[in-house]
Amino acid sequence: MKVAVVESTESTALFDVSGATPSFLNALRRTLMSQVPKLAIEDVTVYDNTSALFDEMVAHRLGLLPVPTDLNQFVRRQDCTCNGEGCANCTVLFTLSKEGPCTVYSGDLIPAADAKFRIVDPKVPVVKLLEGQRLMLEAGAILGSGIEHAKWQAVTAVGYMEYPVVKVTGPLTAHQAERLAKVVPPGVIALEGTQLKVLDPVKGAAWLRSVKDLHNLDNVELSFEPDRWLLRVETDGALSPVVALRKAASIVMEKLKQVESDLGSLKAPAPAA
Repeated sequence: MKVAVVESTESTALFDVSGATPSFLNALRRTLMSQVPKLAIEDVTVYDNTSALFDEMVAHRLGLLPVPTDLNQFVRRQDCTCNGEGCANCTVLFTLSKEGPCTVYSGDLIPAADAKFRIVDPKVPVVKLLEGQRLMLEAGAILGSGIEHAKWQAVTAVGYMEYPVVKVTGPLTAHQAERLAKVVPPGVIALEGTQLKVLDPVKGAAWLRSVKDLHNLDNVELSFEPDRWLLRVETDGALSPVVALRKAASIVMEKLKQVESDLGSLKAPAPAA
C-alpha cells in the first residue's frame, strides 16, 4: 500500500491511497473515529463560579475544547507510574481566573507548564460573566479515545472514495464551449477553443459529474481507477491529520498481528463420535 499527501492543513488532509482494499480503508476509518487517542480536559476543580452556568455545565464545555496533543510525550493515566494520581507524564494542567463583565474564551485557559498546550482555537466562548461575576478553576487534561467519550474523538470527519478518471474523447461544440466558458472553475478545468482540458482530475471529475447531463457532455467519460482511493481526514486540531492517520494505521496493524497470533493457537474441534 502507498499513501501520498494531496493537500494538507493543520486540521484537514486529502490522501492518495493505492493498493488498499475497501475493507482495510473502512478499518482505518473506524479506528480514526474511535481509537486514536488525544488529550481532553477530564478533571475540573472549581474554586469560584458565580456565572449563570452550573459548575457541571462549565466543566462539560471545557471538556470539548481541543487540546494540542503530543502522543510521544504522554501515557494514559491508568498506565502511568503515578498510579492515576496525575503527573507531568499523563496530565496537562490549566488554570483560569476571570471576572466580569466579559466573555470567558478558551484562550483564557492558561497551561501551567508549557505554552504549547494552549487550546487550539482561542476564541471558543465558554461563559459570559456579568458585572461582579467570577470564574476561577483548575483543569487537568488526560489521554483518552473516542470509544470512551466523544470529547476524546480526535477525528471529526473521515471518508474515502474511488480515485476519479476523466477522459475527453473529442472537442466540444461551439455552443457548449461558449456556455462552459462562463462557469468552469479556474485552475480545475481549462478551455482552449472547443478543447476541454482537465487540470485537476479530482476536483474536475466532481464538477463535471454535476454538469455532464446539464450540458450534454457526451464526449466526457467519467470512471474510477481500480485499487486507488482518495481518503479525506478532518480533525479538531488537537492532532494533525497525518499524525492521526499514522496512529490509526499502527493500531490496525497491531490488531491484525494479534489476530494472526491468536489464530495460531486455535485448535480444530474434535470430530463427532
